[in-house]
Amino acid sequence: MTAPRPTRRRWWARRPWPAWARPAWRSWPAWARPAWTRPAWRPWTLRARLAAALILLSAVGLVAANAAGVVLLRTYLVDQVDERLTAMGHRAARGTPPPAGRDRAGTLGADVALYFYGADGVLAGRSEVDPALRAPTLPDYPALRARAATGRPFTVAADGTWRAVARSREGGGVVVLAASLREVAATTRSLLLIDAAAGGVVLVALGLVGFWVVRIGLSPLTRMGEVAARITVGDLSRRVPGGDPHTEPGRLGATLNGMLARLEAEVAARAQSEHRLRRFLGDASHELRTPLTSIRGFAELYRRGGAPPGPALDETIGRIEDEAVRMGLLVDDLLLLARLDVQRPMARERVDLTAVVADTVRDARARAPQRTVRLEPVAGDLGPVLVDGDEHRLRQVAANLVDNALRHAGAHATVTVRVGSRDAPTDADPPDRPDGPVAVLEVSDTGVGIAPAHADRVFERLYRVDASRTRSLGGGAGLGLAIVSAIVHGHGGTVALDSTPGRGATFRVLLPAADTDDS
Repeated sequence: MTAPRPTRRRWWARRPWPAWARPAWRSWPAWARPAWTRPAWRPWTLRARLAAALILLSAVGLVAANAAGVVLLRTYLVDQVDERLTAMGHRAARGTPPPAGRDRAGTLGADVALYFYGADGVLAGRSEVDPALRAPTLPDYPALRARAATGRPFTVAADGTWRAVARSREGGGVVVLAASLREVAATTRSLLLIDAAAGGVVLVALGLVGFWVVRIGLSPLTRMGEVAARITVGDLSRRVPGGDPHTEPGRLGATLNGMLARLEAEVAARAQSEHRLRRFLGDASHELRTPLTSIRGFAELYRRGGAPPGPALDETIGRIEDEAVRMGLLVDDLLLLARLDVQRPMARERVDLTAVVADTVRDARARAPQRTVRLEPVAGDLGPVLVDGDEHRLRQVAANLVDNALRHAGAHATVTVRVGSRDAPTDADPPDRPDGPVAVLEVSDTGVGIAPAHADRVFERLYRVDASRTRSLGGGAGLGLAIVSAIVHGHGGTVALDSTPGRGATFRVLLPAADTDDS
């Protein structure tokens, strides 16, 4: 039983911190501690982070815009107050101090205070302001004289902020006018409240709209995640729903679909190849087991004295030799196919296909004199048909096709071998016909033909239409046509079968014709 893994503790928890060096947050309640000190928390999704970033940026923008608006409005209102004070100061500098106990509220306004200072710096008179307002605290007389010399408005403090302007009197002294900014502050506060309410509504609306837009924009990624989850369990047929190819998710989906299609095709091809390999190994082991069993049986018979010297022993030794030869031929064919599979370059030389086929027909007539084997041109008269290839392998192609026809067409079937060349394609040519002029080799018979169910598999290795009948007749192991297909494809050609049950079969080989212009 595996021991449980110890809980991993953070570095600050592992160290024996002294009391004076312990972080202050360790004594805080859990809800008040910094987020980076808490246990691992679930990270935000991309959708939530984008929505939060949108809301945060919008909030910063709204705060900045509202702050700028408030500052501009306050500056404008203060400028209006300054202009008003400046105009009133010119008139007040030519006036007289108000009598004691009286003011000019009717003409100045309840939020404006007027102060008259004599040449000696003594306050000669003042107006009364709204009792709800605290009178401003003015600087001393020398400072007022300096302000009067500049003529620029300035700010003084009281319960609220006041703006003041000082003017020199014609007979000496200083007159000071101060206006309360209470209305300016009230207007600014109202604008702030309106901006806060409107900003809150805008942020909520932006949050909802932003979350909806982000959700729609990221929905293809969500579907891609679902498809990826299906793919991880082996369902390679799933595809990402198509999107707009002009958007990033659409292009990503198209790329993923292309990758999935190639992956599915490669996995299917690999599975099919493994299936063919397993079947090939099973058939090869079975084919090798048959002669080995025969050899072992005859050897056991001889060991037990069942074949005494004489004709019986000669027959036994002959059977052992036949089975050994059969096994050797099978191994040679398997090695040939293995060499062809690695696509080693074949010898290239100018070969007359007509001469090769004529030799094959003569050999067939010599081996089976009771059979009818004809040699005919594809069109016109027999003449040289030149190809560039390996003469030994091309002879093997012709011999395998003729032997296959003699073996399977039937004892009374006629075998016809045609050779020639053709420039233009015909309806009988396969789709993968070589381009340009081709050399044609056809082997036809008038036998029983091949059923459509077997026609697509006759070029597979160790495949036989009727395995039991083939073995009983001493036939091959089912590698002849596979070797033909491998050699022909190695020469850049094609081989096809045209067969009708009861009317015979025709094997047609097309090879690229040699370029007669080459020297």
